[in-house]
Amino acid sequence: MTRPLRQDAARRRADILEAARTVFAESGLEAPLDLIAERAGVGRATLYRNFADRYVLALAVFADQLDQLAQRTLARGDDPQAFFAFINDLADLQVRNAGLAAALRAPSSAEMLAQVRRTLVEAGGPPLARAQAAGLVRPDLGPEDIRAIALMLSSAANAVGTDPQAMSQRARMIVLEGLRTRP
Repeated sequence: MTRPLRQDAARRRADILEAARTVFAESGLEAPLDLIAERAGVGRATLYRNFADRYVLALAVFADQLDQLAQRTLARGDDPQAFFAFINDLADLQVRNAGLAAALRAPSSAEMLAQVRRTLVEAGGPPLARAQAAGLVRPDLGPEDIRAIALMLSSAANAVGTDPQAMSQRARMIVLEGLRTRP
């Protein structure tokens, strides 16, 4: 059982995540961890006490952003269009985190990756069910298909030799059209 973090430890962790989000966005996944620690106002030891390596840190940044996406999706309540907003927001999130491919493959990321997968299904499952009940989304899809959708969108965001934003936009349009029911 994991103990909750003390208030000061939780604040430092949040500061590290915010600094990492900014630094990774500016400089990519290979950005110096010293720079992240400096921007967070912590020492290197504190950074490593919270995150074993850069891959765990990068995935934690993604997981934090995914939690925020889940909260926004939940705030949409019973809106049957919430699933489409979830997919759009997920695609945007993946473009912003396009350099995560190496972090996803790192052995140290296995536990965090399992959490990300659970969050995806938990956040997208209820809106998917509401969209299906409203007749907006194909009835043959299940919550586990959200992982496949996320992988498709991630592949587009990470395509080499293309504009990630344009490729992601195109993939998003194809995915959304494929999810809709047909008359």
